[in-house]
Amino acid sequence: MWSSAGIRAVSLGLCLGLLGWVGQQPRLRPELPITAVDVLVYGDEPAGVAAAIQAGRGLKAQGRVVLVRPQPEWAWVGGVWTRGGLAYLDRNQMQGQRPSCGFYQELLAASRVERIAANASLMDWGMRQLLQEAGVQLIHQTRLTPQVQGNRVAGLRAGAEQWQAGVVIDATPEAELAQAAGLRYEKGFAGVGLPQATLAVSPVFEVAPLTLAQLAALERRILENPLLMQALRNQIRRENPPRDAEFLLRNFHLPMSVQGDFADIYSTALGAHYHRYRGIPFQVKGKVLLDRGNVAAVDGQRLSFNGLLFQLSTRQVEQLTRNQRQPTPAMLAELEHLQTWLRRFPEAQSVQVFPPLEVYVRHLVTVTEVLQPLHVEQILAGGVPPAEAIGEFRYAFDARGGIPGWRVELPPTVTFRYGVGSSLTRIDNLAVIGGAAGFPGLAATVGRIEERKVCTGAYLGRMAAQAVRTQQPLNQIPRRLPSPGLP
Repeated sequence: MWSSAGIRAVSLGLCLGLLGWVGQQPRLRPELPITAVDVLVYGDEPAGVAAAIQAGRGLKAQGRVVLVRPQPEWAWVGGVWTRGGLAYLDRNQMQGQRPSCGFYQELLAASRVERIAANASLMDWGMRQLLQEAGVQLIHQTRLTPQVQGNRVAGLRAGAEQWQAGVVIDATPEAELAQAAGLRYEKGFAGVGLPQATLAVSPVFEVAPLTLAQLAALERRILENPLLMQALRNQIRRENPPRDAEFLLRNFHLPMSVQGDFADIYSTALGAHYHRYRGIPFQVKGKVLLDRGNVAAVDGQRLSFNGLLFQLSTRQVEQLTRNQRQPTPAMLAELEHLQTWLRRFPEAQSVQVFPPLEVYVRHLVTVTEVLQPLHVEQILAGGVPPAEAIGEFRYAFDARGGIPGWRVELPPTVTFRYGVGSSLTRIDNLAVIGGAAGFPGLAATVGRIEERKVCTGAYLGRMAAQAVRTQQPLNQIPRRLPSPGLP
């Protein structure tokens, strides 16, 4: 089933944005001053912060590292974890759930994460502290465009400002620098012939005052009402084909699991009840779906809920990103409905629902022109060669909300080795990290998980420091550096 032909569609014609890129790049202007740095990280997503910190530590006082971002100074650092509201942090599913790398654990400790739940303001504070201690300068409200000469980013422009960097790391969610530099990429799931299909987006909302215990009691009111549960089962079977109905009814009577600062919701009864209240279909690939939620206790009476899914086309997600990921009017209206519904329960009569600053975009772009892309069949075979592995990761191929047009069941949860080859490019001093880096086609459903991206970013930061110290191209540095330890 998982042959190369089945997994990968022909790439020619699916990798977009190649024509005309050279003429669109701004030229460096000799009359303007140039700021020279050793390592420039563009984008403050968690993986980019990790790369900047480790590069700064590697160079110490012997080099200059900057993290440049388009956001203003007052905006939280941390991208999806802070402005995107993703307070329920992903876990490596290796036995014992140990972190993929030491740096990930250090980052959580600095942000005062007990187990799973991240408080956005504490995460911002922790990241800023680690950046400052590593000697990394934060540059705000700056949007960069690269100029490539040969196989090198010769400089970057931001209005009247110009930058030159020994190493450039693109940590933006959609790989803005890599796209502008002319590297091949695919939109959506073009790698399997579905360029207009991508994963659902989520406004990860907060609700307060509400505790995990109150949320569990609220769910029990539904689960312990036999007549209501039968009506919800009938609704699900009526509105879905048998296979989808079977998926939605899985663990239908199983109550949520509350563990310290987080809860995992196993039953769809809560979501089905909301859809019944709204009078809208409860369908796996519906335009709106209140899914089984991942819930984090941001503090004692404030919960973060990741589970409200909006199925958008690639073009619609692009429009969302052009609008700085601001929640759309339709999303804000849905959150108003959620608040009204929650207030019908005695446990939540006075709650308010708060939208995030940015919508959580799970997937949009994959840069395919990397030195070692990781395809599904390679992941299923164990990942990168052991000699190039910087860590192991275990997770599901997580296509939350489904992939419109894809009808084959995704592979099971898998353990695989990962490295930095999916981030290094043919451009000597440009690397790409984050969800847009080197996991083509369906591999993006597992490559998008934040913990692995942070660990890759941390290791890439060490490599960047090594490239500066040795005056070697980044893409020629050994992909597995000598210990001390992995990142």
